[in-house]
Amino acid sequence: MVATAVRKAMPLRVEALGTVEPLVTVTIRTRVAGRVDQVKFEDGSAVKEGDVLFVLDAREIDAQILNSKATLSKDKTQLEKALRDVDRYTGLLARSAVSQVQVEDAKTTADMQKATVQQDEANLQNLEVQRTYYEIKAPVTGRMGVSGVRPGAVIRVDDTLATIRQIKPIYIAFGVPERYLAELRTNMSQAGVQFRLQGSNERVSGGKVVALDNTIDPQTGTLMVRAMFENADERLWPGTLGDVTVTLRMEPNMVAVPAEAIQSGQTGTFVFAVENGAAKVKQVTVNRTVDGEAVITAGLSGGEVVVTQGQLALRNGAKVDIKSQTGTATAGS
Repeated sequence: MVATAVRKAMPLRVEALGTVEPLVTVTIRTRVAGRVDQVKFEDGSAVKEGDVLFVLDAREIDAQILNSKATLSKDKTQLEKALRDVDRYTGLLARSAVSQVQVEDAKTTADMQKATVQQDEANLQNLEVQRTYYEIKAPVTGRMGVSGVRPGAVIRVDDTLATIRQIKPIYIAFGVPERYLAELRTNMSQAGVQFRLQGSNERVSGGKVVALDNTIDPQTGTLMVRAMFENADERLWPGTLGDVTVTLRMEPNMVAVPAEAIQSGQTGTFVFAVENGAAKVKQVTVNRTVDGEAVITAGLSGGEVVVTQGQLALRNGAKVDIKSQTGTATAGS
């Protein structure tokens, strides 16, 4: 078989092994000790930010809040009385019915009572904040993991209750050789990413490069990159492995031939070109292979007819017959 070397735009791609990672992973922990009254989600279910996940027994804290409110109400009443005393003593002082010291004492009593009310308000606010700890809510929209906590369980402070992972959108992390760093930085915004799930031909497109690590691994010479996929249908699942293809840009006017035309020898890679009915060995430099086509950067200029099948029967200078109706090349006698 033969084919013609063609000049055309060819994509510059990077291929790597990638791992699907959640956008955010949050471990749900408790900030108070107590008994679990309700678990309001199913293991593995989707939840929205703000959804209540766990409800703890809050009777004790509720009683403390009621007591704090009563104390605040009582102290506010005493403050009102102290302020009235200040007004009354001030009026009496104008008629010389009381001394200045009595007026100052009334003001001091009112200030002290005002401070008591402020302390009561702070205590009540603190209890109300603590009360929110008894309803544990989802901090992000995502999907729950498996929880080992069930209603009736007694938990301690900082116990792990469950894990939630945000997977819409989702990351794919992969490493690329450091020689692509400049290309990635230059074309990061327009680079397209495709992911093929390992063990299948299923491909997910539409990814975008969103982050480059700030250092290159000196042991592997690779740069860690993150691409983001919308993952609206949740086809990508955290922990999944697969092949990542990053199309950085299109290179115009490149020479391409079928990959089957490329042969390897002691002097490097070459092709058999058909010239004047004879096979001629041409040394070529292959930059990369894309979609079954080899991109040639030296050795061919485009338009050459190259052999893609039957090269084992050829040698340099051998006569070649090309059957135009089939495009088949055969060695002549």
